[in-house]
Amino acid sequence: MSRTDALSPEQLREELEENTQNQAVGDTLLFENDKVKVWHICLQPGERIHYHRHNYDYFWTVLQDGQGVSNQEDGSQVSFTFKKGQTSFQNIIEQGSSIHDLKNTGTGILEFITTELK
Repeated sequence: MSRTDALSPEQLREELEENTQNQAVGDTLLFENDKVKVWHICLQPGERIHYHRHNYDYFWTVLQDGQGVSNQEDGSQVSFTFKKGQTSFQNIIEQGSSIHDLKNTGTGILEFITTELK
């Protein structure tokens, strides 16, 4: 689920609380078996994907250059500049889990493939 409406800090906190168990980390689940889940994420300028929880180690690969901002579970905010082909591994097992959202703050489409390792 993605949305473009601006949310107040209180609305963000409410959405976070409503989605603490939401494991839909992308727009479309492309593939799943007993080892992996592969997700596609495509955000238009100004669009954001809701808060979601990562329970598995995962990696993402950027399909188009872009910029984004992610609100974290602890209330902090992280800004990103993404480059086509950029890939990053996230070690979630050590942390226990991770909850965040992602907003496209750039002028073009922000697109990823995210692979969760079960």
